[in-house]
Parts: sequence; structure tokens; C-alpha cells
Amino acid sequence: MSGSPSPSSISKRTQALLLSGLVFPGSGHFLLKRQARGCLFLVPALIALVLVLRQIMARLDQIMAQIDSGALPLDVQLIAEKVDALSANDGPAMTVAVGVLVACWIGSLIDTLLIKP
Repeated sequence: MSGSPSPSSISKRTQALLLSGLVFPGSGHFLLKRQARGCLFLVPALIALVLVLRQIMARLDQIMAQIDSGALPLDVQLIAEKVDALSANDGPAMTVAVGVLVACWIGSLIDTLLIKP
């Protein structure tokens, strides 16, 4: 019977790559018993993710307040334009946070590939 390989037939490195790539940066390192290296990717990525989510939530609060007050009608096009306008004012902090998150994700994958078994 053919099908997908059983979890035991997938190498630890492949499992770690999948964890780091699909779940969160550095998570695969924990599977490989490299907790310190995993934390080097996980902690900054987590901080960056929190900053990005806080910025998004602040933007959402502004839009919801305008909708609640009646200043912004329930029109998808107008709401999308407002989101774009608010996004243009994010500043460098959001760019840096997204960059750190992406760099941690890519770095985690590369590092997992380079770890000696």
C-alpha cells in the first residue's frame, strides 16, 4: 500500500525544517535538541510578531472607532482605502519588525539545514 511516508520514515532534519517553516521560526531546533539556537530565532521573531500584531490592532481600533461613530460608512472600498492610508503611516518600526520576522524565519530554515546531524 503506497501513500505518504510514516512520521518515523521522515528524518528529524526534515521534521525540524517543516516545524520551523510552517509553525514558527526556531521551533524545529527544539526537535533537534538545540534549544539555545532555537531561542535565538524564536525570541526575536516572537517580539517582532507581537509588535506587528499590536500595530495591526491599533489600526483596527482606529477604523472600528470611525465606523462606530458613523464617520466611516460600512463600504468595503472606503474601508480598504482607509486601511491603505493608515498603513502608509506605519513608519520604520513596522518595516523593521516585519524584516526581523522574515529574517528569523529564513535564518531558522538555513540554520536547520546546516546543523550537523
